[in-house]
Amino acid sequence: MKRLIFALAAATVPATAYAQASPEAARCGALRGLAITPEEIGLPSGGADVATATYRTEPAAFCEMTGAIDPVDPDAPDINFQVNLPLEWNGKGLHYGGGGYNGSVVTGLDQVRFNPEDTPTPLAKGYVTWGSDSGHQSVGITAEFLRNEEALRNFGGEQLKKTHDVAMALISAFYDDAAPEHVYFQGTSQGGHEAMIAIQRWPDDYDGAIIVHPANSFVGLQLSGNRAGQAFYQPGAYMSPADVELLNGAVMAACDGLDGAEDGLIGDISGCEAAFDVTSLRCEDGTGSDGKCLGDAQIAALEVLNSRTETPPLQGGAEGFSEWPIYLGADLYGLWGMGLSPEPTNPPSPVANFGLAVLSDPMIRHAVLKDDDANTLEFDASQHSERLTELSEQLDAVEADLTPFTSKGGKILLMHGTTDFAIPFGNTVDWFERVVAEHGEEQVRDFMRFWLVPGFGHGSGAFQMRWTSLDALEAWVEDGQPPENMVMSDAAPDTAGRSRPMCEYPAFARLKDGANDHDSAESYTCVTE
Repeated sequence: MKRLIFALAAATVPATAYAQASPEAARCGALRGLAITPEEIGLPSGGADVATATYRTEPAAFCEMTGAIDPVDPDAPDINFQVNLPLEWNGKGLHYGGGGYNGSVVTGLDQVRFNPEDTPTPLAKGYVTWGSDSGHQSVGITAEFLRNEEALRNFGGEQLKKTHDVAMALISAFYDDAAPEHVYFQGTSQGGHEAMIAIQRWPDDYDGAIIVHPANSFVGLQLSGNRAGQAFYQPGAYMSPADVELLNGAVMAACDGLDGAEDGLIGDISGCEAAFDVTSLRCEDGTGSDGKCLGDAQIAALEVLNSRTETPPLQGGAEGFSEWPIYLGADLYGLWGMGLSPEPTNPPSPVANFGLAVLSDPMIRHAVLKDDDANTLEFDASQHSERLTELSEQLDAVEADLTPFTSKGGKILLMHGTTDFAIPFGNTVDWFERVVAEHGEEQVRDFMRFWLVPGFGHGSGAFQMRWTSLDALEAWVEDGQPPENMVMSDAAPDTAGRSRPMCEYPAFARLKDGANDHDSAESYTCVTE
């Protein structure tokens, strides 16, 4: 029915409207109402329709197409998409990933995340770009859509294949049956998770990916966040802003200078783990004293954060979930931190409550328990092992064997900040080390480079890195030039302009002896100890 409505809408546009438009606008507008059949999409769907086709001239002349991919299940939501087709096409495509639980259309108009803002966007460079809402239209951190099986599968990755195939059909229609020479994926957080899903499940569709702080072990992430939430809502465990300031100050005092520079960044992770002991902050009687010392209940909750979370068997042979960087400078009062209230609501509320409990609640409430009235801070994962493993197979992307992608020349740029308190960098380290165990270190360097960034959080932090990742990926895939000796700059307001070398894991940047300019990458060298 929807395709018929779109077709009728296109048919009723007066011929004079196209006659009066510029040739470029007419070329674009002629595709309004285009129907894409289910056979053109590589997974079951009801086909797709182009609802709007609008000619725009900024940041370059392009045709902006929006529309919807119909579900098979009439009770499932549509997948809304946007595809942008530049008139001066460079022959390449870029798939944009989403964020959080998604729900809003990713337009593909933005800069690649954490690339310098003053450089041209991919669309301005001639890329066809596209994104979607992942197959639901929920607002904020809500996930009732997970109760619908088709919507769950779409969120778990199927929307990526469907949106990709729609983009390919529109490219063919707009550019006279042409296809891209190269297709890349860029994503951060949930978008990084989606990038990993894309290259693992549909390796033939992509030539390279830029992956930043990925939520690829999605089930493990939510179980870990829920476990931490339960710990911090035990009596006496809540940490006030003064308590967090005490902890962070002690961590920085013990660890900031271990890399040779007292710059607010902790580069020497293993050195810091040896140097800092949280029990040094314990109150003598074990009862907390706001901002002066920590109580036993607070230390116990911090130790939960600092330990791995046991999980049922996960997708790709993975087990467990990493510790959080709470003793490495991560801020418990950042975006997903402690929350303003020592008492939880049900469901946990953003800002008021512990952020990791807020993020974990939707999956547990709607995909596991399917109970609107459940108290997820009483959730016992051991009682739901079978369902959690099933969800991991649908949602996660932790496969270590990347042969189907790498055997065709696929390349990966992988990056994570060490103070990320929405997704811990240890999760990415776990996956990378499993990939190395599967392929061997030398072979992995042929297709993937991995960097940790000290002081970089989930887009914020003491070092807000910027790098030219798309240029680096293009050079590697298209010209055979791997990314070597890359430099990143800082965009944090108080330290903007300083630079550091990007040291490949497990190396970190150490200040050279005698170096005077602590803000220049040239003053540092990459070391492993």
